[in-house]
Amino acid sequence: MSERDTVAALKRLAEARSEFRLSELQKDLEHGQSLKDLAEDIRLHLGDLDLTITSAGDDYVISRRPKAEPFMPGEAGRERQLAFFRDPGVPDYIQRLVEAYIEQKTGKSWDDPVVLNRMANAILAQKSQYWKGREVSYRKAYSVLGYLAYHAPVYLVQFEHILWQIITQGLAKPHMRILDLGTGPGVVPLAIIDLYGRIGGGSAEIYAVEQSEEHLEAYNALVPAAAASKGNAVRVNKPIRGDIGALDVADLPDRIDLMIFSNVLNELRRIDIDRRADLVAGLAERLAPDGTIVIVEPADLANSTMMRQTVRAIADRGFSIHSPCSFIWGATCNPARCWTFEQKGNIRPTRLMERLGAEKDGYRFVNVDIKYSSALLRKDRTVEHTYRVPPGAKFARLSQLRRHQDRKINVVASLMSGNLGDTRTKVYKVCDGTPADPTYAIIPATLRGANRDALDGLTYGAIVQFYGVLVRFNRDHGAYNLVILPGTRIEPVGCPVEEGVEAA
Repeated sequence: MSERDTVAALKRLAEARSEFRLSELQKDLEHGQSLKDLAEDIRLHLGDLDLTITSAGDDYVISRRPKAEPFMPGEAGRERQLAFFRDPGVPDYIQRLVEAYIEQKTGKSWDDPVVLNRMANAILAQKSQYWKGREVSYRKAYSVLGYLAYHAPVYLVQFEHILWQIITQGLAKPHMRILDLGTGPGVVPLAIIDLYGRIGGGSAEIYAVEQSEEHLEAYNALVPAAAASKGNAVRVNKPIRGDIGALDVADLPDRIDLMIFSNVLNELRRIDIDRRADLVAGLAERLAPDGTIVIVEPADLANSTMMRQTVRAIADRGFSIHSPCSFIWGATCNPARCWTFEQKGNIRPTRLMERLGAEKDGYRFVNVDIKYSSALLRKDRTVEHTYRVPPGAKFARLSQLRRHQDRKINVVASLMSGNLGDTRTKVYKVCDGTPADPTYAIIPATLRGANRDALDGLTYGAIVQFYGVLVRFNRDHGAYNLVILPGTRIEPVGCPVEEGVEAA
């Protein structure tokens, strides 16, 4: 019997029972191998199946590994992180590391006019390539320096928001094994180091993969130094040089708790959605059974929609979408027109960004707003919201809105955006997992009373019941509007409120 058959038999027993004897597996296999040899053969696979083995006389006991309690920071650490989010920016020690690296790389002061001019040109070239839908190259030194000046500050704070979400949703362990695929100059590791250093609890070890030699040089100058300056909470391993599209999974560490694809899948323009999903699913062989995949992409229409389609394809390969999507009708969604993103408060510009912004057309080099599309996926079918529409409940599916145009109805849906409108007319993307056409909850400029602020402060992905909303069809955009009226009743379904924001 092959090794694959042995592992399959082991997996079947483990799924059926929380504890069993190795002799039971030996009997199932029927190939006469001694218990000692069989124990050695399966030992390498126990970690991937979250199993342990202990000797018991002439036999062995195989049991499920006890599940670690989720890591939660102490109150003081929590308050420090929330204070950071109220006035976010790149910490001074990271700014100084970046400035020192620029000086090391160029042999000039970080704010030398020649250096600033070359970085500005690199930023303009990158932005031009991006908006033309072309692959952005980081083979030259100033391309990486431009990235550190323009993109990195926002991406760093952005990932702190995502990591904080993972922690507060109970998905983090006291010690985390983290793999950042396509790490670039190490922005995600810097965010992890900074957050763990601030909250003063928990620990992590970071592995990273990157193919650009210039990015790796920056990574090695920035990330280990940042980790050393914040104590021993985060251990940084030497990054692996390689193309994530051509990695040998066997070369990667196993039992990864957090596998990150941050602003990287959109750059694989040479492969289609199914192949991207196959790539992620293949690399996820190294994920711990209770590990999490994080996918983050820019918030523009093309990349955001492509990300949702990719996430749906990954889910079809045996993973669950933990958040932000909730399939409250038990249906499979159609993400063809799913443009959703999250927006957070602007960051303070770095010293480097301020100097670039002081030059001619300086506004082109200031990047402070945080907008991103993201998703968390799991192997173990864990989801953020377990709510399902109760049988017989009088709610209309969003896929059936065409039947209810110009009528008042009841719906239940997830909140999939912040306010996309303005302070007068508020617009929120909503989804129940069924619609073919985009659907928005509209708070008209003329509305007064409690309903005006009823959606403020609810978290991204929160599930909300709407009673008595008016259905309108927006022909210009091919979308449905659910107009909230003075008599509309709005009831969040066990949804938390954004920390630091009062509920309406």
